[in-house]
Amino acid sequence: MIMTVNTQVENQPTDLGKNLHCCRLPYITSRGFTLMEVMLATLILAMVVSMVTLALSGSLKVVEATRDQGDLYYRAQVAMERISEDFEAAILTDGVEFIGRSTDTSDQEQLLVRFGSMAHLVFDPEYGREGMGQIEYYLVPDPEDGGQMALLRSDRLSVPQEKQEEGDGKDKSGFLLSNHLRTVKLSYFDAQGEEHDSWDTRVDSDAGIDEKKRKHRLPSAVTCILEFWLDREQETTLTFQTSVRIPVGMIVAKTK
Repeated sequence: MIMTVNTQVENQPTDLGKNLHCCRLPYITSRGFTLMEVMLATLILAMVVSMVTLALSGSLKVVEATRDQGDLYYRAQVAMERISEDFEAAILTDGVEFIGRSTDTSDQEQLLVRFGSMAHLVFDPEYGREGMGQIEYYLVPDPEDGGQMALLRSDRLSVPQEKQEEGDGKDKSGFLLSNHLRTVKLSYFDAQGEEHDSWDTRVDSDAGIDEKKRKHRLPSAVTCILEFWLDREQETTLTFQTSVRIPVGMIVAKTK
């Protein structure tokens, strides 16, 4: 059985044009930013950049200050260790007297202390030899910055029966121990614990026995104060202090 289906297509009007008219895209204008909007955006950007710059500069200053303080701590540690070892090994002989002078606040070159010590350093074992050294500490203007001071250490082997050289110790033959200093202060303590700004074991040849015993002896202890410049413009400093006992001076004090 065969079925036949007749399909008739009728011409009916369409609403295509109407639909296209309804889906028309909105009208896009070419309008830009106004001058006020541009100026406001620029102002906000400048404020953000300035805030970030201030934060970064503050962080950099903190990092730089921390680094400078760490450098000063290292300098102070090295200087204090060397000074402590020299004073701990201090001895008194007829050839090398102990002469400690009061520190002058001026920026002139000055001898701080001169004494004999068994802490003589031998830098070249081939030509140098161990023994008692004549140690000198003195301040000179820092060659890198005239407004600061440098601490120099002189160490010469003391030959027996060789008289100690007289003078102010300004031979400039010492090695740089520390710089960026404002001042260095040494204080000396006797057997009774009394503090002295200076110490001198030299005695006149015509002095009596009691006078020789009183003056010709080492101090029992020495206090060293190193004051470093932290900021010259702000006039801020960093101070380090240490006290060193002199065993020979303490032994002589106990035997009296």
